[in-house]
Amino acid sequence: MSQFIPITNRALKIKHSIYYNAPTFGKSQKRLYVLVIALLTAVFSCSSSKKDASLNRLQYETSAYLLQHANNPIDWYPWGEEALTKAKNEDKLLVISIGYYACHWCQVMEEETFTDTLVARLMNDGFISIKVDREERPDIDEVYSRAAEEMIGSSGWPLNIVATPDGTPLFAGTYFENEDWRAIIERANYLYQEDPENILSQAQALAASIKSRQEKVSSKELKSEKLIEGIKQLIDTNNGGIAGIQKFPNSPFLDYLLDLTYYQEDADLDNFLVKTLDEMALGGMFDHLQGGFARYSTDDQWRVPHFEKMLYDNAQLISVYTKAARKYNDPFYLSVAERTAANLEIEFKRAEGGYLSSINAVSDDQEGGIYTWAYDEIESIDPSGALAQFFNITESGNWENGLNVLYTETSKEQYLNYLKSDSFKSLQEARLERGKVPSDDKFVAGWNSLVITGYVDLYRATSNLEYLEKAEELGNWIMNNQLSQASLVIRNTSNQKDLFLEDQSAFIQALISLYQVTFNQDWIIAANDITEAALQEFGTSDSPLLVQKNNSQLFINSYPSIDRDLPSGNGLMMENLLILSELFYDTRKAWEARAIDMLNEESTSIASSPVFKGNWLSGLLHVEHPVYEVAILGKEANDKRIELDKAFRPDIFFLGGAEEGAIPLLENKLSAGRTMVYVCQNKTCKFPTEDTEKAYLLTLE
Repeated sequence: MSQFIPITNRALKIKHSIYYNAPTFGKSQKRLYVLVIALLTAVFSCSSSKKDASLNRLQYETSAYLLQHANNPIDWYPWGEEALTKAKNEDKLLVISIGYYACHWCQVMEEETFTDTLVARLMNDGFISIKVDREERPDIDEVYSRAAEEMIGSSGWPLNIVATPDGTPLFAGTYFENEDWRAIIERANYLYQEDPENILSQAQALAASIKSRQEKVSSKELKSEKLIEGIKQLIDTNNGGIAGIQKFPNSPFLDYLLDLTYYQEDADLDNFLVKTLDEMALGGMFDHLQGGFARYSTDDQWRVPHFEKMLYDNAQLISVYTKAARKYNDPFYLSVAERTAANLEIEFKRAEGGYLSSINAVSDDQEGGIYTWAYDEIESIDPSGALAQFFNITESGNWENGLNVLYTETSKEQYLNYLKSDSFKSLQEARLERGKVPSDDKFVAGWNSLVITGYVDLYRATSNLEYLEKAEELGNWIMNNQLSQASLVIRNTSNQKDLFLEDQSAFIQALISLYQVTFNQDWIIAANDITEAALQEFGTSDSPLLVQKNNSQLFINSYPSIDRDLPSGNGLMMENLLILSELFYDTRKAWEARAIDMLNEESTSIASSPVFKGNWLSGLLHVEHPVYEVAILGKEANDKRIELDKAFRPDIFFLGGAEEGAIPLLENKLSAGRTMVYVCQNKTCKFPTEDTEKAYLLTLE
């Protein structure tokens, strides 16, 4: 009898993957693909048509992504006890389809396949079908993405899983055309009906394999300097970014490299950073007219974006470009950061508080509609041809259907000057006349926390109080609206139950950032309290790592540790524990040991895939290079902090205020009528001074 997992997973490699280094088909592979599909099942020859259908049970959900599928003829369930119990009671396989609102290929598959009545009949008769919004349930997405990588070598969205009634995966893939998806589900149902024991046995073997990978072999010989050569093998020094056909920002990795090259000079890595940041900001990923970045580039030269905008990308890139502006003294990078922040206020701001999650890739009924331009449109705005030349606009187009994506190959200095030109301003006005792009209004606490950190970084670089005010406003909003009675961060406003590790970790980081620039101890006390609650809620006896969600009904626990598009909950928490254990060393010394255990647990994975471990590597730098704790006590504490915070210094942590407060390192340091600066390291302080220049020199010794 044919084996379902081996055949289908080799045959059905991802056709339209939207993830890192996803495989693409050559002609011979395509022929093999079609041949195996034909062998798997006879494809229905009768035509099927779309028809209006009564709303399914997704109509009761609040997720914009799930509501996109509420009028499908498929009997979709949201993830939950009802669907899982029904699958077990009726002994049916599960279809678990995961995506998010702004995902273009999710929308294509919904339109082409999930509205088809023939597909619906096959799924409704043979399966219990579950739709999952990955932004609402990162734990489900993380576990099944890991399963997909185990089974077919990559992952992406939409992520479509066929699983046993208890949720153990049998098959994984991303986007499929209609007839291919029908063939898959027909074959899966047939094999399960014919030989369920064999199918269940294969599923158990896969689950065991995935679980075994969680049992990491740790190595305590992790050293930053030993990882650099491995990092250089994985980056694209010609075009910037991580090597691969598609280009993603991978902000945690860029952030780490900015820090690394401060501690250890490396001209190659500095050149790589500048190349990457330049290409991202001058290329098609950046919205040159309204600011902000698209999620990734579909080519390796950063020219053609996948047009959706994600809050988490833009929040992190504010921090990355702000830090780069300070490190390289580059006004272009600061301009990019500030224009990205302005875009958050234009496109992402929610009237009720906070920032929404994503902007759709589809506008004006086509992918990238609002962002792309015909040559005639540009010529009518600027008949001189200068605008077309500046943004590489051609009559034939540099994208689809004769349209053009805006990108430039000019210098950064010329770019900044061109922003002031009349032709550029006219193009901006023409863009405004096109209206707004559809968006997902969902509030995600962890992503909003990244916005707080981004605005704090901008404030530190510019001393513009508006950025600090926005950061504090958002921090207070989360504290007042999204904190549970157990001092845990609730993920979104519509579901007041779901608690996830990544939201706790990102908000704790944001609180630590807020404390450093305000010296308001309420922020750091809240960070301490949330950390304590999170360790209790998400800790297990199986690992020093924390689970993404407690009691999530998944076939394995989710221990998020990959820093890719988003920083992992564990990587961020490890860094938070290191900082808080220093500030509250009298009561939180165990947190430092916990952080080291987490780092050791992840060490093998860090060494093998350093480009996807940015936060872990930043934590390693923290361990290897203890920071200077610069304590400032007195009425002028904030003013002196600003005087000291003029340069890019990842090795300085600021603390203090007008009073000593609750932080042990500040005890007995207040001097009446004076504002003193104490430069400390490993809780040992040098002789205090009122002179900020002298204090700064002490941090360079």
